[in-house]
Amino acid sequence: MARIQVPFETAEETGVFLGLDVPDRNLVGSFVPQEPVALPDVAAATAYALEHPLGSKPFSKMVRRGDRVVIITENQFRAAPADKMLPPILETLRAAGAEVSIAIGNGKVPPLSPEEIEHKLGKDVVASGIPIVCNDVSQPDNYAYLGTTTLGIPLFVLKQVAEADVKITISTTQATLWGYGGSGMIIPAVSGNETIEMNHVFSLPNDCRPGNNSCYMQMDKYEAARMAGIDMGVHAIVNNKFEVTYVGAGDFVEAHEAAITAYDAIYRFDASHFSGAPVDIVITGSSAPTNHLFFHTGWAAVNCDPICKDGGTIIQATPCPGYGGWPGFALMDLMKEYMPPSVDGKIKALRAFYAKDRELWAGCIWWKIYEVMTRKNLTIVTNKENLEMSRGAGLDTTESLQEAFDAALKRHGPNARVAFVPYGRYTVLDV
Repeated sequence: MARIQVPFETAEETGVFLGLDVPDRNLVGSFVPQEPVALPDVAAATAYALEHPLGSKPFSKMVRRGDRVVIITENQFRAAPADKMLPPILETLRAAGAEVSIAIGNGKVPPLSPEEIEHKLGKDVVASGIPIVCNDVSQPDNYAYLGTTTLGIPLFVLKQVAEADVKITISTTQATLWGYGGSGMIIPAVSGNETIEMNHVFSLPNDCRPGNNSCYMQMDKYEAARMAGIDMGVHAIVNNKFEVTYVGAGDFVEAHEAAITAYDAIYRFDASHFSGAPVDIVITGSSAPTNHLFFHTGWAAVNCDPICKDGGTIIQATPCPGYGGWPGFALMDLMKEYMPPSVDGKIKALRAFYAKDRELWAGCIWWKIYEVMTRKNLTIVTNKENLEMSRGAGLDTTESLQEAFDAALKRHGPNARVAFVPYGRYTVLDV
């Protein structure tokens, strides 16, 4: 009998696992990453990366006295610790005599509160008086039109970014539903509503999937970064313990691709032995950096899709305690009218996207999960307080991992083949 420990963590409660006994005859594969140790000094690693970049000159050589420099950071739901990475950047800019501002790239997520900004950027940065702006798509006059991408997306970018002399970004590299995170520091981070919605149409094709860095959506984001003139990208990898294990910098695209290579060396697995013989049941969990909402943790189910047979079961354990005024399954009710998952539901949802009855900034997430659910059973193990809302959205949820596993065994038989992917959202599985 194998005892597996399924991560059931939040940012506030790390080291929480749900134990489950799986018969040895059933457990046919485990995909556990060997994560590197944390960098001892994130600020020092950032300073080094800035002066030893890939494909660009050192950061200190980019900036002249009087230059308007904008630093684009992620929102509160991404893991790169801007509060630790900003100080060496700001030190270089102060020494150069530059005029600095910060743009928080929250895309279409509502602007951050003062408390959220302080938590993300650090008290000292906020107290310094540096101008800080959040992306706010409800203010269309705040955007400059920079042209149209090769794929036909009109690029509207926050004026504070478009008008800066030097642009630098701080982002997290991680497998996502659309390839890899860290590429979207112009689209959607600091883009206008039209740009975000039209770009996110590229989330619908099959090429847009975890670990495919050459999908249309990714290529459009890269082109947008070029058009906007990002001078340097700083890319971090944050492990499942919320520790930074990698910082690289340089030309935005080249440095991002280097970060992907480093990421894949840890979290990308050869699962080709399951090609033609996928498993009946996949069990996955949720670690601290995936944070508070199923809207983010649910990506794990999509990452596990390649090794699970059609008609099989994916069991995901994720506490989803909620965030601020948002309950743990906030926004998942957007797919309620298309439930239970079906081909007809997919068609109805697609029509809603194109008719603008459903926005793609949110749809690009729930659509991916929904599409998997049209082919496979998804059972979610979560906190008791989430059961009413999640079930109301049509999801199969329970507070018992054992109950979920017993039901899956009953569905697939006593000889069901089981795979364990503890950190599903981080994992890329090649079949």
